[in-house]
Amino acid sequence: MGIIIKQSVRQSVVQYIGIGIGLLSTLFIYPLALSEIGLLRFIINTAQLVTPFSLLGTQVLAVRFFPTFRDEQSRHHGFLTLLQGIALVGVLLFAALYFAFSEQFAGLFSDQPAEYLPYLPYAVPLVFFMVFNFLYTSYATNFHKVLYPAIFNELLVKIGLPVLVLLYFLKWITLADMMNGMLLVFLAVMVAQILYLMSLGQFSLAPPQRSFLTPSLRKELFQFGSVNILSNWGYVLSNRIDIFMLGLLLGPGAFQGVGIYSILFIISEVIDTPRKALVNISSPIIAQAWKDHDLPHLKELYEKSSLNQFIVGGLLFIGIWAGLDGLFVLMPNGDLIAQSRWVVFFLGLSKVIDMLAGVNNIIIQHSRYYRFNFYSVVLLAVINILNNLWLIPVKGILGAAIATFISVVLYNLARFIFLWVKMGMNPLTFRTLVVLGTGLLALGLGYLVPIPASSSWLALAGLIGRSVVIAGVYLGIVLYFRISSDLNDLIGKTLGSRQNRKR
Repeated sequence: MGIIIKQSVRQSVVQYIGIGIGLLSTLFIYPLALSEIGLLRFIINTAQLVTPFSLLGTQVLAVRFFPTFRDEQSRHHGFLTLLQGIALVGVLLFAALYFAFSEQFAGLFSDQPAEYLPYLPYAVPLVFFMVFNFLYTSYATNFHKVLYPAIFNELLVKIGLPVLVLLYFLKWITLADMMNGMLLVFLAVMVAQILYLMSLGQFSLAPPQRSFLTPSLRKELFQFGSVNILSNWGYVLSNRIDIFMLGLLLGPGAFQGVGIYSILFIISEVIDTPRKALVNISSPIIAQAWKDHDLPHLKELYEKSSLNQFIVGGLLFIGIWAGLDGLFVLMPNGDLIAQSRWVVFFLGLSKVIDMLAGVNNIIIQHSRYYRFNFYSVVLLAVINILNNLWLIPVKGILGAAIATFISVVLYNLARFIFLWVKMGMNPLTFRTLVVLGTGLLALGLGYLVPIPASSSWLALAGLIGRSVVIAGVYLGIVLYFRISSDLNDLIGKTLGSRQNRKR
């Protein structure tokens, strides 16, 4: 678990810098142009929905089969070139389908402002950039390199997009300039990924070695990849279809609603950062563990990932929920956005559930039971779509958040039961209950600190005071009782290294 902790902490630091930039943007920039940020996020979300399908499973193949292809002298038998070729086919397939039905797609948004409609096709080049960004990020994890890909994916995007929105609000650029700038930001990320792999000596266009690609290996690649195409796409449909369906179902003024939802989504996304870091670095290690048939190691990773993520995710959730009153006072259009505060509750809680589940998805994904991912996620994607169709017309953007929460709970419950029954793995322990009780206690004590709404400075002071109380109580109990030895060891090593530097 040591290398996972070390690498995931490094990536989390980068992601939290990005989160900090994103929160500043969310609080002070994005609310200045709700409809325009709604359009921007809608295009990005649409591309995110299509990307897992267009990848054709390459981001999973890149990790799952790298131990098989690994060979420095032969440039890994042309493995990266093979993956890039498959991904390019997926992008071209989507582009062909989009332009074949572009009129029908645009017709779904006929009740939206006419000046927004020309930007719907921007999803096509955006999918191209996202597909290769995902592929290169996954491939880099094989060399335990997650820091710089995280910098590219987090910081370039988190800095570039708010700058564009701010320039648009100040009327220094037009809406067209802002949308074109968005494409340039994602292009810059892709170029940076390529240059980084080149610096590692791992970017190659060497053709795949046909002699190495035996019929049995090709069959295994095809079967594993095809199942993961739909299972990963189903996962995205279960968790990311909300913004797309809001754009379809909210009617006139939908992009303003999408803008508000996107802002609240970004706030809740803070909670999910440690999970993303852990997933990226755990995947190749779990793949190797399965190859070595090291079941005890897998059980240890499953249990520790659940506990450590729950500790961090629980603290972030209660901190964000308790601090919303202060955040809304500080935000432009905060009174309007505050009317949808419960969106943060359901989205944030869904993130905590995901973190509590640990690395369940990766364990199944790299096992011989990987087809289970396909069956369960497709069913849950259907449930999520039906829930959105039902709840959005009734509850608006809150309905989308509730639908996402239901899907995440069912998704992880299915995996929990499956791993428990099939492999005897259960990540939950008595310490999990201790963390839950600690969180409730810290939240209750935090609410004793008021957050006045009469002025921004008083609200900021109350927000800081409440956060200090919650963090102090929560972390104090967790560290004092050594609920997580990994967390205590990490903090001990960090403090020890700093003391050694001072000496």
